[in-house]
Amino acid sequence: MPNTVHTTRIAAPPEAVHALIADVTVWPLMFEPNIHTEYVGGAPRTEGRERIRIWAFAGSEIRSWTSERVLDPHALTVDFRQEEPAAPLTSMSGRWLAKDIGGGETLLELHHEFEAFTDEHFVLHALHQNSPAELAGMRIAAENPRTPYVFEDSLRIEAPPRAVYDFLYAADRWPERLPHVASLDLSEPAPGIQRMVMETRSPDGTLHSSESVRVCRAEVGSIAYKQIRTPTVLVAHTGEWRLTPLPDGTTLATSRHSVILADPKVREAVRGALGANSRATLRRAKEFTETRRS
Repeated sequence: MPNTVHTTRIAAPPEAVHALIADVTVWPLMFEPNIHTEYVGGAPRTEGRERIRIWAFAGSEIRSWTSERVLDPHALTVDFRQEEPAAPLTSMSGRWLAKDIGGGETLLELHHEFEAFTDEHFVLHALHQNSPAELAGMRIAAENPRTPYVFEDSLRIEAPPRAVYDFLYAADRWPERLPHVASLDLSEPAPGIQRMVMETRSPDGTLHSSESVRVCRAEVGSIAYKQIRTPTVLVAHTGEWRLTPLPDGTTLATSRHSVILADPKVREAVRGALGANSRATLRRAKEFTETRRS
């Protein structure tokens, strides 16, 4: 059975490294290939068995899978196994192992073992591309701890969640619907996966370009995204449009941002710029869907 081992040395204690491996909610902010990660059917754990779902780049493709993990903070390991591996895989499992090498340092190992019915080279290429990127992200996060800055804006909309979702999903219509969006190029390489390059207009007329990948799921009222080309003030930026149905048939629409700042001094400026665009989009979604409903 083919297997790989990738390693990195980290100037941080193994307990801190293991804690980062355990908390998958921050992975999209740490790992370049990772787009969105969430827990399945339960809350985050620090020990024992759990299930997670991951959306990530595999080469140039975007793939999703669900994994079962077993966390052992005493052995400083996290074992994982994909439940239903996507073709060409027939199985994929592995282990994170944080080894104490003394002096407050850690040797972090990432093991993979897999079987594929065809195209083994594609799998090995993806592992040799993603694993070093993930280890580098882990090293940077452990050696330079930065707490993500998380903020959100919400608006009650007198329309059902699906109507609001459809407005947010149809981002290719945003240039004609949202004044702050100057242009937007949208593609959907797989159902529910969108790639978009957008130019937004600031109040002074300056244009800002961004590139994002979106994971769109109408069934749970969520559009999660990662900005894969960020301005210099941001190290990383992820977000989510979350639509919560209310008892009266209306919707609580929430825009949530998680960012790693290059400089803490820009915190309020980032909050102001990103929040203003999100609130403008929510207000326009409200006007559009409520008018259609009436």
